[in-house]
Amino acid sequence: MSRELLVSHLIGRVVRDADGHKVGRIEELLARIELHEHGNDYVVAEFHVGAYGLLEALTGGVFAQKLVQRFGPLVGYRRFRIPWEWMDLSDPAHPRLNHTRADLDALAAS
Repeated sequence: MSRELLVSHLIGRVVRDADGHKVGRIEELLARIELHEHGNDYVVAEFHVGAYGLLEALTGGVFAQKLVQRFGPLVGYRRFRIPWEWMDLSDPAHPRLNHTRADLDALAAS
């Protein structure tokens, strides 16, 4: 099923896995351009979701992001590259994975 959404409605949204556990926030989308006779379409290939762990809960997302830029791995930052077909956007305000966190960890390890 094809669906159009504004990127601005997705960036920064919290993503949860199939079990309801928080994975992180959508930081970026990787898209490809499909050329058609009547114009172009941008098709999302994957989502980049970042997680700051306890730091985000204590300080808030924006502050944690600034710390990551400065201190990187020292603040417990983790980023996932999630294939588009793993993401359920039926409720764009509450994106969910249709896989578990264990599946995501296995994908990241491969």
